[in-house]
Amino acid sequence: MPTMRSVPLGREPGEAEIASFADLIDRPLLIVGNGPSSAMPPYHRIPADVVVFRMNWFFLESNYHFGRRVDGYFSAIPNEKMETLLQDEIRAKRYEVDRILSPMRHAALRDGDQYSLEPMGDGVEELDSWSIPSRHPRLARAFMSRPGLPTTGLQALAFGLGVGFREVYLAGIDLYEAKDSRYGYTVTQAAESALKDKDLTPGYESAHGLDTDLAFLRSCLAEFPDATVRSVSQSDTLHLFVPQAEDLTDRPHLEPGTPDAVAASKDTVDLELPEVGERTTGVVPKVDAPLWKEIDGRKCAFVTVVSGAYHHGARALANSLREVSDVPLIALVTPDADRLALASSGITTIEIPGIRNPMNSGGNKIQSRFAATYTKLHVFRLDFLDRVAYLDSDTVIFQNVDDLFDGDDFAAVPDAGLDQPDGQIFNSGVFAVTPDHGMFERMMPQLRRTTSYDGGDQGFLNEFFDGWRKLGIEYNTTKRMYSHHPQTFHEEDVKVLHYVGRKPWEPTAKGERYEQLDYAWLRHLRDWEKDELIRDLRHEVAGGKPPEAGSLSPFRQAQRFNRTNQAGEAIHVLEDVLEKREPTPAECRELAIAYRRLGRHSDAARILTRAYRMQPSKSLVRDIVLARARSYSRKIRGDSQ
Repeated sequence: MPTMRSVPLGREPGEAEIASFADLIDRPLLIVGNGPSSAMPPYHRIPADVVVFRMNWFFLESNYHFGRRVDGYFSAIPNEKMETLLQDEIRAKRYEVDRILSPMRHAALRDGDQYSLEPMGDGVEELDSWSIPSRHPRLARAFMSRPGLPTTGLQALAFGLGVGFREVYLAGIDLYEAKDSRYGYTVTQAAESALKDKDLTPGYESAHGLDTDLAFLRSCLAEFPDATVRSVSQSDTLHLFVPQAEDLTDRPHLEPGTPDAVAASKDTVDLELPEVGERTTGVVPKVDAPLWKEIDGRKCAFVTVVSGAYHHGARALANSLREVSDVPLIALVTPDADRLALASSGITTIEIPGIRNPMNSGGNKIQSRFAATYTKLHVFRLDFLDRVAYLDSDTVIFQNVDDLFDGDDFAAVPDAGLDQPDGQIFNSGVFAVTPDHGMFERMMPQLRRTTSYDGGDQGFLNEFFDGWRKLGIEYNTTKRMYSHHPQTFHEEDVKVLHYVGRKPWEPTAKGERYEQLDYAWLRHLRDWEKDELIRDLRHEVAGGKPPEAGSLSPFRQAQRFNRTNQAGEAIHVLEDVLEKREPTPAECRELAIAYRRLGRHSDAARILTRAYRMQPSKSLVRDIVLARARSYSRKIRGDSQ
C-alpha cells in the first residue's frame, strides 16, 4: 500500500497547508476538473488574478486553457505513468507547478511502491490534501471509506475552502454528465495503457458516484456559508446547487494571449508503444502563431473543424488562406484528428470533445458524413475572439475574404448545389459570427428537441437562427454548381470553393466529373504534403477494398467511433468486415479496443489471438494475457459478458 502522509504530534493537521496559502487566499480560486468543459472555458467569467488548482492528467491538454501556472496540483491515487509524466512536465518547464497536494507521500518515498522516481526537487512544495478536510467533521466523514470517496475536483474544493479561499470558480466539474467524452483532452497512448476501462468511459465509476459528489458538495457549502462558489462548468445538475458565473464587467478577466500563455498551444508528449523494440517518445510540437489578428480593434480569426482524415483538407485550406490573408486559422480538432500532421503544416490547433449527432439515435439512420458535424457547434463558444469566420475544412480560398469579419450578426450563404439557391436555407460550410458562450449554452439543450432536415448541423443551425444576413454565392460556391449549373459557375468570381460530397483526398473512380476542381485543390498542397497524402491513400487501399465515395474505410470508421466512446458502433462496423473478408491486424486490434470498452474481454482475447497469428508481436502477447486475465476476473466475480 502507498505510504500515507502523517503529521508530527507537535502540530495540528493542516497547519503547513494553511501557511502555504496564507498569502493567496485574498484572491479568487479557480478549481479546474478534467471534464469536457475544461477546454475553451468562458474566459470573460473568470477573474484575471485567480489562483489555479489542476488535477490528475490535466497536462494532456493540447493548449494552456488556463495558462502555464499551477498553484496547486491534486491527486489522490498512485499511478506510475501519471507521476512520471507530471515530473517530466515540471522539469521540462512546460508547466510551473508550485505545490503538489496528495494524501500520499511522493513515489520516491513510498515503501514498496517506488517507480524509480527522484524527489521533485527544489521549488515544488509537497503538501497533504486531506489534512484540511480532516479538520472539519462534516467533511472528514466522507473520507472514511471506500468506495464512496468524492471525486478529486470536489476534494480540491473542500481543501480550498478550508485554507481560507472565499471566492471560488469551478471549471470542468461536469459531474460526468457528458455522454460523448469523459475528459476535455485526448487520452494519449501512454495514459491509456496506465488506465482501466472505468477510467476511460463516460459516466461515474464504481468507486465514486453522483450522490456522493452532490452530498459532499452540499456539505462544503454548508460548512463554509460565507463562501461564494460559482460555476464556469457545463453541468445542469451542478447548477442546481452552484449558480453559473456571470460576465465580469467591473474587473479584469482572463485573456488569451497574456504573458502566462492562456489558450496558447503547447508541446504534447506521449510515449508510443511500437510492436517491436523499445518505447520511444513522440511529441506534437506547439505552433508559435497568433490566435487572432486585430481588425478595427476587434480580435478576428478564421476557424475550421478537423476530424479523421480531414487534416489533408485543412492543409489545403490553410495554404490557400496564407496566399490571400494574414488573419490566422485555428483548427478545432477532435480526438481522432492527426494533430501532428496539422502542427507540421503550421496550423494552430485546439482539442475539442466530440458532440454526438442527436439525429443518429432512436433507430434513425443518417448519412455517415453527418455523424460528427454537430461538433462544429464548439465554434460558437470561442468568445475570446470578437469575430469569427468559419470555413469547413473541405474548402479552399481563391480571393481575400477578410470582409467576412464585418458586422456583428450571423451571416451565411444561401445553400446551392443540385438546385439554385432560394434564399430560405443557408449552407453551414461558411459563416461569420460573433461568438458568445451563452449562445453555445442555449444551443446544447435544444439539440435533442430540434429536428434537422438534413440530419446534420446545417438543419439544426437553420432552425436555431431565425434571422441571418445573406452573403453572396461567391463566398461559398459548392462544387456541385460546377456540374449542375455550369452557366452560373465562373471560376474567376469564386472566393471560397466548397468540396461538398466526395473529398479531393479520397479515392475515386476513373473519369470523375470533378477532376478539374480536384486538381485545383491539389495545387494548394506543398510537395511533402502531397507525398503524405499519397502514402495515406496507399495504406487505406491496402487495408481493404477502396472506400466508397465520400466514406471512410472500416478501420477509420471504427477508430473514430472508439475515440468518441461509441464502442458499439465500432463493433458493428468491424464485425461486418469479419463476415465479408479477412480482417487486417490493425482492424483486429481496433475491434479488441471496442470489445474491451464494453467489458467483452474474452472476445477481445479471441480477436487479438487472431491478429497475433497474422502478425506476431510482443505487444499483442501482452494484450492477450491482459484480456484473458480480465475475462477470468469477471467470471470469478460472476459478471456476465
